[in-house]
Amino acid sequence: MVDNMVYTKRRLKKGPIIILIIFIIIIILVIAGIKLYTHYTSNEYKLEKLGYSEKEINILLKKDDKILKKALTKYDEYLIPLTNQKYFLWKNYKTYKEYINKLQKETNNIDYKKVITNVNTKRNYDFYTHTVKTNMDKGNAILVNKYYSLPEAYAPKDIVNVSNQHSYGTVQIKSEVYDAFKEMFNAAKKENITLIINSGYRDYASQEKVYNQYKETKGEEYADSIAARPDFSEHQTGLALDIITYGASGTTFDTTDAFKWLDKNANKYGFILRYPKNQEDITGYSYESWHFRYIGKNLASKVKQSNLTYDEYYAYYIEE
Repeated sequence: MVDNMVYTKRRLKKGPIIILIIFIIIIILVIAGIKLYTHYTSNEYKLEKLGYSEKEINILLKKDDKILKKALTKYDEYLIPLTNQKYFLWKNYKTYKEYINKLQKETNNIDYKKVITNVNTKRNYDFYTHTVKTNMDKGNAILVNKYYSLPEAYAPKDIVNVSNQHSYGTVQIKSEVYDAFKEMFNAAKKENITLIINSGYRDYASQEKVYNQYKETKGEEYADSIAARPDFSEHQTGLALDIITYGASGTTFDTTDAFKWLDKNANKYGFILRYPKNQEDITGYSYESWHFRYIGKNLASKVKQSNLTYDEYYAYYIEE
């Protein structure tokens, strides 16, 4: 009888212990299950299963949600190198990849920065192909080049004559641009610099004549490198000026103090050097130290600070 009582007491003591052990096991299993669920549903695991390397996964997990979401759809070897570029634009993503595939037929060494630049500025296409009408609502910031044209036979309404004090021969320009030039002219004069407008506004017929002269004498390829086709010319906007100084021609202007002054100060008056040196692949034109474009003081300062051509700046900051 006594033995049965002892045995019963021992069973009662072991009962809670067994229950506790079972409870702990359940907790461990739950925790393990949660960890497994978390692992198999994690972005890291999903990216790994899609084929991304550990290095790529670490980079993608630090990217914004839009890039990560794109990565989680399927493996994309171009996603990281493209989105790492400063001037990447989502709207051009498909075109970036198409352009890369085209380049890979020629080389395995892909310059992703150049891919971004060329696609953003439409340089992945031949000049005067895939053209569109420029957005005239942009005002003085409109882009006119070999892909963005003016409305057919466009002619601005506020064209004025330039005084002989400021120009060689008969020159016209938009009124607002002339006011800005006179302010710049006076500032330069204070430093013994004389700025002279050599060419300004050209209507459709005049631009057509200039272009055809080059084309007939030296061929279309040369003509396209140095002159714009009508309706694709900045001079037709009334916003562009060819500036020189005493004793200088176009080819020697960049050696003058006048050019050095403009290079440093033109943006303060709303002008930018439109076709910089070594940027022919982007602008489509040979270097023109004399060709300045009016876009307004605030915008001109931003463009200068960016160190981008206007074609690049427009694509990333204005058109978008």
